[in-house]
Amino acid sequence: MKSSKEVAELIKKYIEGNISSEESIQLNNWIKEKPEHAEFFKSVLSEDEVFEDAFLWIDLKQKNENQWLDDLKKDTLDKIHYKNHSDEKPKSFKWIYYAAAAMLLFGLFLGIKRFQQTNVEEIDIELSHINPGTNKAELILSNGKKLTLRSDKDGIVIDNNLEYSDGTHVLSLENEDLTNMTATIQVPKGGKYQVTLPDGSRVWLNSLSKLEYPLAFKKEGRKVKLEGEGYFQVSKISMENKRIPFEVESTMQTIEVTGTQFNLSAYPDDAHEVSTLVEGSINVHGGSSKISLKPNQQSINNAGKLVKKDVDVSSYIAWKENKFLFYETELRDVMKGLSRWYDIEVSYQGHIEPTYFYGEIGREKNLSEVLRMIEKSGVKFKLIKTGKTNKLIVIQ
Repeated sequence: MKSSKEVAELIKKYIEGNISSEESIQLNNWIKEKPEHAEFFKSVLSEDEVFEDAFLWIDLKQKNENQWLDDLKKDTLDKIHYKNHSDEKPKSFKWIYYAAAAMLLFGLFLGIKRFQQTNVEEIDIELSHINPGTNKAELILSNGKKLTLRSDKDGIVIDNNLEYSDGTHVLSLENEDLTNMTATIQVPKGGKYQVTLPDGSRVWLNSLSKLEYPLAFKKEGRKVKLEGEGYFQVSKISMENKRIPFEVESTMQTIEVTGTQFNLSAYPDDAHEVSTLVEGSINVHGGSSKISLKPNQQSINNAGKLVKKDVDVSSYIAWKENKFLFYETELRDVMKGLSRWYDIEVSYQGHIEPTYFYGEIGREKNLSEVLRMIEKSGVKFKLIKTGKTNKLIVIQ
C-alpha cells in the first residue's frame, strides 16, 4: 500500500491532468483495493479544491482503520472552524473549504454503501467517442502575428498574399514583408494541413508537425525546416540553366532535393528519422555521412548513422491519402500513429510481446473501428479519461 502522501499526490496529478501513464496505473490499483477508495475518488472528481481533504482522508484511514470516519469528521469540522476564524485567506476563497468539506462528508457518510461496487471503470469512456483528426493548424509569422487556420479548408498558399488553397483570402502582405519574413505552420495532435510554398512546391503535414519556411525564397537556394512528418512534392526551378537547390532541414539531418516526391518522418520523440523516396532523387546528409536514394529506397538516421534499404513506400505515405496502412508494422509504431492522429496518450500494462500488423483502414474512422481490427491479434485496450486527457491502455 502506498503512503497517504503518495496517493494524495497521485490524485492531485490526476485532477490537474498531468499524471503519467505509470502513475495512472498505480492510482487505478489503489482505487480497486477497497470500495471506500473508489467512492472517495468519485467524490474528489466533483471538486478540484478537495486535495487537502484527500490527503486528510487517506492519512486518517491508514492510521486507524476502525476510527477513521470519526476522526475524519472531527478534523474536517475543525478545519471549517479554523477557516471561519482565520484572515490569512481572502474571503472569496472561504467557500471552497466549506464546499470541499461538505462534499467530502456527504459523499463519505451517505454514499459509501450506495457505491460499494464503484471502481475506476466509472471513468472509462467509450472508444467510439474518440473521433479522428481534422484539418487543423496555426500559422505564426516572424513579426509575431498568429492566425488559427480554418478547419473547413485543407491548405494555404503563399503567392503575393496568403490565401487558402481554394483562393479564399487569409492575409494581405507588402512586398517587403514577403522578402524579409518567415512563417511557421504548426499542426497539433489530431490535425493535418497542406502548404503550397512560394515556388509552387507542396507539403502535406501530418499530426504534431511543424514547418518553418520563408515567405519568399532566395535566388541562390530554397530552405525549409521540418519537425514531425511531412510529404514533399518539390517543384523543379532553374535559373540561367542552373537548377536551384531545395533543402529540408530536420534535427538530425539535411535532405538535398533536385525535384522529387518524398516523405520525411522526424518526430522529436522517435529515436530515428526516416526519409522515404517516392520519385526523383535525394541526398541525405547526417553527421559526416551521406546517402543517395532512388525511388522505393529509404534512409534511416539513428543518431547520425545512416542506413539505406529498399522498401514498399505505400505504407509510409498512406497517411497523405488519409489511410492507415500496416505492413509488418510493430505494435508500438502503430500506437504512435494512433496517438498523434486521435490526440490520445498511450500506455502499456504488463509485458507486451512484439506484435506485427497487416491491414488497411481509413483515417476518417473513429478510434473504435481501428482498434477492432488490431484486437484480432489478441491485443486488448482500455480507454480512460484523466483530467482533459484521453489515455489508451494497451493490454496483452
